[in-house]
Amino acid sequence: MSKRKKGIKASAGITILVLVLLICIGTATAFVLFTKTNLAKQEAKLPESAISLYLKQIKNNDFNGIYENSLLIDPHLNSKEDYDQAIKNIYDGVSLDKLIYQEEKSASDDLLYGLYDGNVKVAVIKLVKGTDGKWLASTVFQGDHSSIVEAPAGVIFKVNGVEVTNDYISNKNVTATNFSGLDDQSDAPKVVRYELNNLISEPVITTDNSGYTTIKDALSNTYFIGKETTDSDLEETIINAGKTVARYPTKDGTLGAIGAITITGSDFYDRIKTMDNQWYAAHGTSQFSNEEVLSIVQQDENSMIANVIFDYYIASGSTSKEYHIGYQISFLNVRGTWKIAGFAIDNEMNPKTKIW
Repeated sequence: MSKRKKGIKASAGITILVLVLLICIGTATAFVLFTKTNLAKQEAKLPESAISLYLKQIKNNDFNGIYENSLLIDPHLNSKEDYDQAIKNIYDGVSLDKLIYQEEKSASDDLLYGLYDGNVKVAVIKLVKGTDGKWLASTVFQGDHSSIVEAPAGVIFKVNGVEVTNDYISNKNVTATNFSGLDDQSDAPKVVRYELNNLISEPVITTDNSGYTTIKDALSNTYFIGKETTDSDLEETIINAGKTVARYPTKDGTLGAIGAITITGSDFYDRIKTMDNQWYAAHGTSQFSNEEVLSIVQQDENSMIANVIFDYYIASGSTSKEYHIGYQISFLNVRGTWKIAGFAIDNEMNPKTKIW
């Protein structure tokens, strides 16, 4: 009697085939997804992807992270508000989806791309790699403002909320600019000088050092940091010095009176001693009013710079004139006496000047 061969039932065979097919499909799908994921990850690490993401954020008015990344990519001292507005201005009216990217040569190792709208260059993008290996993008541009800050050694300060590092130092242990007109600068305060470039607007300077403040030079974009004081004796000294100087052009005071309160080896004294005041008409009345010291900043214990304002009324018969005066005066303590070491006129600091 012959043995009957046993086989797999048809239904079982079909089930196995289906399972094998499903496994193959699943494996293939997983492989495709894995490949796509890897490609996506690789693509995300490309510079062009960083630029696309950056422009998409700008297009959607989503500035989250753009300012923070800019500080890492191309460090600057602008405020977030100023920076965001500057970026909006650069790309205003530009069709961001149609921009063409073109890598540019760089004198350094920076990776730069030019963005073009047709033949028109819209901006330059700088890219650096983040800690995760992905590129970060930021627009390169030049601000319209540059400033100098002079501070005593060891003072830490911020510009627009960003701490100023030693990278911005241009000189150390140099004479403060407001005393540069002295023939002998050996007793003048010594400071650390910082150069701040690429600013979008006038800087807002703050310091973490208690009791310190800032005063801007009346003649330039230089800011002086020092200890703030409201000493009444110093205020009286400053007001009296201002009045002494103001009296000379109107012939109500003498050059000798100015020389007594001034370091005569200075460009200020050289200027005022050659002033011709003979043209000023004789008058019977001269008086001061509204005297006020706006600020006093001591750059060291033997120096100070101050802003002072007052009104000066001159009258002769039916003719009269009132001058609204603003002075910035630098002083040096010479053997216990405060002497004028530098002088600038800024009548705009007097609020009455703006009325005229």
